[in-house]
Amino acid sequence: MSMFFFSIQNAFQKKSVAALAILGVAFGTALMTILFSLVGGMERRAEKTFSELSNKIMITGRDAIFGGLFLGMGTGAIPSNYIENIKGIPHVERVYTQVSAIMRPRDINYVIPLYGYKNEDIKGLSLIPHNKIIEGRTPENDREVILGKSLGEYMKLLNSPYQVGKAYSFNIPSGGKTRDLELIMVGIYQTGNEVMDGALVGSEKLAREITNIPPAQVSGINVIIDGVNNVEQVARAIQSALSGKTPEVQVLVPGEVLNPVKNVIDLFGNFLITVAVVAAAAGGLSIMVVMLLSVVSRMREFGILKALGWTPANIMLMVLVESLVLSLSGAALGTLLGYGGLLLAGKFISPDIAVLTWQVTSAVALAGVIIGVAGGIYPAWRANRASPSSILREI
Repeated sequence: MSMFFFSIQNAFQKKSVAALAILGVAFGTALMTILFSLVGGMERRAEKTFSELSNKIMITGRDAIFGGLFLGMGTGAIPSNYIENIKGIPHVERVYTQVSAIMRPRDINYVIPLYGYKNEDIKGLSLIPHNKIIEGRTPENDREVILGKSLGEYMKLLNSPYQVGKAYSFNIPSGGKTRDLELIMVGIYQTGNEVMDGALVGSEKLAREITNIPPAQVSGINVIIDGVNNVEQVARAIQSALSGKTPEVQVLVPGEVLNPVKNVIDLFGNFLITVAVVAAAAGGLSIMVVMLLSVVSRMREFGILKALGWTPANIMLMVLVESLVLSLSGAALGTLLGYGGLLLAGKFISPDIAVLTWQVTSAVALAGVIIGVAGGIYPAWRANRASPSSILREI
């Protein structure tokens, strides 16, 4: 036990060397903490979106972009009376329409979707934006809109944040030209569905005014199913009920469209994890270099310790303990720095952009142990080669 405490004290004997080793590991573990937490945040957001869309079917025009995931954008409208062919299908729990529009903020080269609903159609639907207000209130007229939380984050990154209670101008196509339309942001909503949360939501009348879609048509139809297991069956029944009608429609099961997106997210997550592992390896290399320099300068010390009765195993263990102590100190500092970075990201971007879990913390702590052991193996072996006889001859 005394040798263990001696090794801990010895690790900090040369403060500048110890500081260099600790900072090298701290940088790697801070990067690991941030990147692993970002991967966790992305996965959680993706899971929320999949969960919210798991029992939903969307019906849009045949040429709707992204397979109709954005409900009718980039396509002609479809008759609203198609809804009557759907209501009687078994396992259909709720059907409601939507009118989608595209707007451009007056001072930004960025396109923003707007979804319009009839209040009577969405009454009682728990995941509709009107029932997921986290700040402000719901729209009360055709010049008021609510802002999706994710869209708010994007606009903040573009240095054009939207604030509740303020009016903003948008460019609206009108007869081959554009006109300004002023809308008031009265609330912020969050459904957990990244597609929905990346838009503005207002009245159906406002969306029709922007798109010039007549009252008898809509951009898309949403169908809520009573269970996830019945989605495919209902989708086939809807396709059959609407086949042969003009204009033609596509029946979308959102999971089929989102699966490739999730694959991209997983690929990007794996890339971030690879970067984190490389950073951890760099931290291990810094420990090894620092400990090796320390060992080379302390060969006389090791020779004297052997002459006093220390075994080769004692010498190796001492160097490994020193390396481990420095590595764990760096890992602790890196975790704190990483947590501070996540707090800043949460403040300036989004509170839930990253998720720091006990799994991430455990992974960083384990990385600290591995870095310490791996970085100390070769220096410990070099220390073991110190020969008492040759060292004493030099004294």
